[in-house]
Amino acid sequence: MAKGRTLWEMWTGKKQPAVEERYFNPMKAKIGSAVAINDIDLKQCDFFVKEIREYKRTIEGKLFRFTDYVLHAQPLKGDAVVLRLRVNPTGQTDGAPTHNVLVLRLYDEMAYDKGFHGVVTDTTKKIEVADNNVTQTYCRINDVQTFYKATVAVVRHANQDGKVEEDEVETIQVEYWDYWRETPDEAGNPTVEFLFVEMDTGSGWFQLWRGEEINPQRVVII
Repeated sequence: MAKGRTLWEMWTGKKQPAVEERYFNPMKAKIGSAVAINDIDLKQCDFFVKEIREYKRTIEGKLFRFTDYVLHAQPLKGDAVVLRLRVNPTGQTDGAPTHNVLVLRLYDEMAYDKGFHGVVTDTTKKIEVADNNVTQTYCRINDVQTFYKATVAVVRHANQDGKVEEDEVETIQVEYWDYWRETPDEAGNPTVEFLFVEMDTGSGWFQLWRGEEINPQRVVII
């Protein structure tokens, strides 16, 4: 059944913007939008936007924002593929906004653990993780000591009625730590790998997301 116009729409003659447009959304995506990633490991996956997560943090009185697009693909064979596409503003070129884009995969997650919390809050500004019994060391980006606090608006389609509503948007508080390391790619050229540790301050749940930067031209909203 078609919905009538709201009072705001009747008074202004304008249609209210979609919920996804009310948050920092540089890719102009909607929940359910198809996304193609032209990467050797991902170009065969048919991704769809499951969540849009707007991060807002204040540093020295100045507001900074970036957005994670949570993407989901279900191959005909094998497990579902879930990743985050992190889009972070970097400034402007010729008057147009520029961004860097990271493809992040979930490395690990766990309930609150005091020992692990001690690792990310110690004074070394380093974290070690194991991959196939090989220890990899990451250092804090720009040698920062403290964690970041962010307010995250999680835009998702909870009730699956065909339209995202404002009351489906959840707001959470997180603390996170950012790390990086230099590693050679398959051709032996140096590349930067990122690791983000995020803690939901309400539940204490930890997630570790790891990945690399990708050329934004390789990402297409269909």
